[in-house]
Amino acid sequence: MQQKKWTCSGVAKDGQQHPNQNHQGSHQPYENYGHDCVICNLTQEQVVGGGSKSSGKVIAIPIIVGIIAALGFGFRTLVSSSLPITSSPKTSSPKTSLPSPSPSVSVSPPQEARSQCSTDQLVKKSGNLFGAIEVGSKGVKAKVIQELATPNEDGTKLILFRKEKIDDRNVTAVEPSSQSATVEAVKSTYQDIQKRFNIPCEQIVIYGSSGLAEKAPHKEVLVQEIQQATGRAMNFITPEEEGSLVFDGVVPAWRLNEVILVDIGSGNTKGAFLDSDDKHISFSIPFGTTTFTNEVKENQGKIDFKGAAENVKHKKLLPQIVSEVQRKPGMQTLPRVYLAGGISWALFTLTRPCSREYNVVRKREERFDSFAPISSEDINTFYYNATQDQKTLFNPDLSNCSTERREEVQKEIAQIKKDIFSEDNLIAGAEILRAFNEELGFSKKEIFFVRSGKDALPIGYLKQRLKNIKEDAG
Repeated sequence: MQQKKWTCSGVAKDGQQHPNQNHQGSHQPYENYGHDCVICNLTQEQVVGGGSKSSGKVIAIPIIVGIIAALGFGFRTLVSSSLPITSSPKTSSPKTSLPSPSPSVSVSPPQEARSQCSTDQLVKKSGNLFGAIEVGSKGVKAKVIQELATPNEDGTKLILFRKEKIDDRNVTAVEPSSQSATVEAVKSTYQDIQKRFNIPCEQIVIYGSSGLAEKAPHKEVLVQEIQQATGRAMNFITPEEEGSLVFDGVVPAWRLNEVILVDIGSGNTKGAFLDSDDKHISFSIPFGTTTFTNEVKENQGKIDFKGAAENVKHKKLLPQIVSEVQRKPGMQTLPRVYLAGGISWALFTLTRPCSREYNVVRKREERFDSFAPISSEDINTFYYNATQDQKTLFNPDLSNCSTERREEVQKEIAQIKKDIFSEDNLIAGAEILRAFNEELGFSKKEIFFVRSGKDALPIGYLKQRLKNIKEDAG
C-alpha cells in the first residue's frame, strides 16, 4: 500500500546532520511518498517531529505562489530560485549524442509542470534511481534503473531496479486518434514513477521509439503535449541508434565480434554488429510486425492475407534486406544471431516453450544471462502453423515443461493470442522472420532468442544520456 505523504525541509528532529544526509542544511519543503526524502535522503523517522516547525512555510508557499500567479508574475522565477541551477546539455557529435527535440516543437511547460522541475533535461539531483519512459508504436512502458556506486560483476553500473513492476499502458501511439490517450498514459506513468519510487523529476527521461518516429504523422504535436503534461523534454531515437543501444545491452563482451543482433519491433526492424575495427554497423528496415501487416492489407486486393504477405515480402521486404546486406556484408558472415522483439518472443514461446534458457554466471563480461536456442527450422514451423494450423500454433507440447514453466507459458500464450498479436500480425511477423532466415543464412548459424532484449534499450539510452552529462561537465 502506498505510504501517506510527509514533508521534509532538510532538518532532522534532533537538529543534527546524519551520515545518510547528502544535502547539507535545510531545503525547500518537499512532499515525499516513500520512506526517504527525495532531496536529502533523511528518513521519515529522522524528520517527523521536527518538520512541524516548517509547516507554516509549507502552507504559505502555495498561497503566495497562487497570489503571484493570479497577478501574472513569473511563477518559475519564484520556484526556481531555491532549486539548483543547471545548464542545458551542449550538443555533442553524432557519434556520442542522442537527438534533442527540434526547436520548432519546443514549448514552455505549464505552471504545474514547471513547479516540479528545475529543468526539462536529465540532471543527477539526488539518489541513485532513474526512470526511463518509452513511447512506442503500440504503447507506453517504463523501467526504473539503479546506478551502482561501483561496477558489479558484469562490469556495468546501471541495472534494472526490480523491486516493483511498472504496468505497461497499451495505447496505439502511432495513430493520431490515440494522441490524448498516449499523453495521458505517459503522464500517469511519469506520476507513478515519482510517487512509488521517490525519483526526482529531473532524473526521469522520456523517449520515443524509432518506429513511432518513422510512422507517427503527429509526432511533433505529441512531443509538445507530453512536455506540457510532464515538464520533461521528449526525444526520438533513430533506428540506427536503437539497434546499437540494444546490441550493447544484450551481447556479452566475449561475443561482440561474433554476433549480429536482429530486433523485430512493431514499427520497424533494426540491428547492429561490430566490424573488424570494433565499430558499430547498424541497419534498419522500415517494416515491423504492425507496419508490415498494414502494408500487406493496403496491397491485399482480393487474395487472402497469406498470399498477399508473401507477395509484399518479395516485392518490398526482401529487396530492402538485400540492399542492406550488399552494403554491409558482415550481416551474412557472422556465426551467431541474437533475435529480439515481440515476434521473436512469440516464436520461442510457441515453438520451444520448454526449451531451457541457459545462464552464463560469474563471467564479468556477461551482461545478461538468458539465451534460448532457436533453429532455422523453428521459423519455418512457426510460419506453417501461423498460416495453416492455428490450433497447433497455440497448443504447443508442454509435456517437458516444469509445473512453474507450464503455468508461465500458458499465460504467455494467452497474451500472444488475445492481447498482443492478431492472426494477421503473426503471419506478417513470421514472414519477416522468414525473410531474414533466407537472406542471412540462419540454417548455417547459431540462433538465440534473447529475452533480456526488452530491457536493453532503456538502460542503453540512460547510459548514453548520463555519458553526455559527464562530457558536458568536463
